[in-house]
Amino acid sequence: MATPKQISERIDALFAEWSGGFTPLFFAVLDMKRLMDIRIFGIGTSGGSNTAGQKLPTKPYTPAYALIKQKNGRPPLELTGFLRRSFGKDKDSVFNQGFGSAIFIAADEAGKAEGLQYGNGKGFKGYGPIFQPTDEEQNKMLELHAELLAEQIANNLSKP
Repeated sequence: MATPKQISERIDALFAEWSGGFTPLFFAVLDMKRLMDIRIFGIGTSGGSNTAGQKLPTKPYTPAYALIKQKNGRPPLELTGFLRRSFGKDKDSVFNQGFGSAIFIAADEAGKAEGLQYGNGKGFKGYGPIFQPTDEEQNKMLELHAELLAEQIANNLSKP
């Protein structure tokens, strides 16, 4: 059985580890980003949706992209696919430093995401908030975060 001093040292060591990168939060945010990617780009469904649940056009880029845009005046969400790769596939798109974790879109795709959400000022009004978590996605992230946090504390305190 650990002494109070040993438990205190383990808690201090865990806190020091977390101040470099709060892994329970990082992995919970990474999982939330996965859920958002499924919702936004319609992976395994009939199509994606914005934060409010409204359907999004998620046609992939093809050589006929210009005709698609010209025909319906609304660009497909994936455009060239770079936005999707930037958001959905890249583990590095979750910032993790100290006790902070956040999802971000690569700088060269941020303007595209902004325009798709809020319009381009030239007639296209945008699809509304897309890259913000829904209440359900956020609640799942918080539940997973609590589980990971409790598990890491329990594992650290039960070390021999």
